[in-house]
Amino acid sequence: MESIFNFFGGGKMELSKHALTRKQQRGFQADDIELITFFGNCVARPGNVVEYQMTQKRKKHLIQALDRIEDKAVLLSHNETTVVTLYNLDKKRRKENRYDR
Repeated sequence: MESIFNFFGGGKMELSKHALTRKQQRGFQADDIELITFFGNCVARPGNVVEYQMTQKRKKHLIQALDRIEDKAVLLSHNETTVVTLYNLDKKRRKENRYDR
């Protein structure tokens, strides 16, 4: 079984042999799986499984949300459990450097 790092959910997800075959056949990348499982709609399916879907409607909603939050920031405590403040970014506050968790 292949493992992929689930950046958004933390930890790893295992890919079954069947999923690995389908991933290769259908041109999925590891990032695609992560994005769909984090941002997609969750639907319960028979057999004690859930399906995550990235529909056109969901994609449109996410793009609108991303446009809305552009140039905005959230300041969190060091342990990331408390929102300290929220603000709009100006040119001096925009930084591309990412904080390593």
